[in-house]
Amino acid sequence: MGSTTLIRGFKISVATLDAFLRANNVYETYGTPPFYKRHPDEDPISKLLFSKISQHDSDADKNKFRVLIPLVEGAGRCTTAYVAYAWAGVLAHREIKLDEDLPAELPKGFEELRQEILGYGKDVADGEKIADEGKLGLYMVVTYEIRGDYGDALDHTESTY
Repeated sequence: MGSTTLIRGFKISVATLDAFLRANNVYETYGTPPFYKRHPDEDPISKLLFSKISQHDSDADKNKFRVLIPLVEGAGRCTTAYVAYAWAGVLAHREIKLDEDLPAELPKGFEELRQEILGYGKDVADGEKIADEGKLGLYMVVTYEIRGDYGDALDHTESTY
C-alpha cells in the first residue's frame, strides 16, 4: 500500500529543492519521499514552506503546503519533487471537486515561494535539473510504501471497495 495524491503546485528537480532546503537549515530529501504522520506540525519541510508563505499572508492555512516525491517499487530514487499548495489524498477512490479540493488560484505568496526555490537552481548542474522545472499544474503523485495522510475531508464511504 502506498499513497496517491492529486495536487496543485509545481514540479521541481530534487537537486534544486534540496539546495533550497540546505540553505534554510532543513535536511535534504536526496530523493526520498518525506512523510510525517502529523503533517504539518512535525514536518520540517512543510513548516518551512508555511513560514515562507506566511510572510505574505498572515491568514494562510498551514495544512495546505507540502512536498511530495514519487516512489515506485523497485525503481531508484526520483529526481522530481512537487511543491503543493492544495492536495487531495485518494485511498481507493474519491470524487474530486476541483473548485473546492484543488482551486486553481494561487494563494498569496506562493509565486514568490516558487521563484525563491527556483533561484536555488542556479547552483545545480544542468544534468541534475528536470526539463520543465517550476512548471505549475495539476499532478498525481504515487508514493509506494508510504501511507498517505488522507485528511479529515475524505469521505470514508469512498475509501471502501
